[in-house]
Amino acid sequence: MANRYNNKRIVKSIQTIGVGRLLPGMILTFNYSEKGVKDPRPILLYLNTNKETKNIEGLNMNYLNATKMKKLFTVADFKKTELDEIENLISLKESYFRIQIANPKKRSAMTPKRFYSDVISGDKYFKEAYRSYKLTKLTSLKVTQINMEFIQ
Repeated sequence: MANRYNNKRIVKSIQTIGVGRLLPGMILTFNYSEKGVKDPRPILLYLNTNKETKNIEGLNMNYLNATKMKKLFTVADFKKTELDEIENLISLKESYFRIQIANPKKRSAMTPKRFYSDVISGDKYFKEAYRSYKLTKLTSLKVTQINMEFIQ
């Protein structure tokens, strides 16, 4: 079982976002209320929405220690997945952080599936931190701007 860490310090600012506006590579936070859940306020590197199961999927960064979190962003950068500190493709009030993973608004060679196979499945800690969340059980969905000093 993966250990849980408090990684709230990486979040610099948050703003509300709807599920339909999510882009792969965003870092999200939300409240999650499901029986037996170990992390009611995940910090999620969002990769995918599974329309069939009505789940969002991604890497819960609260299951990564500081060293593993830095490794995640180093590996993502090494795989030629640009790290954009600021972006605002979907016209929110403020810019947000997003790893450049392909989406309908901005194409990239790094698709969510490829990111999973190249980055996440290559490390046992990343695989243990990969989670899916039922859309019906989450509230207060927010996209974040992060403190870069914690990931570099």
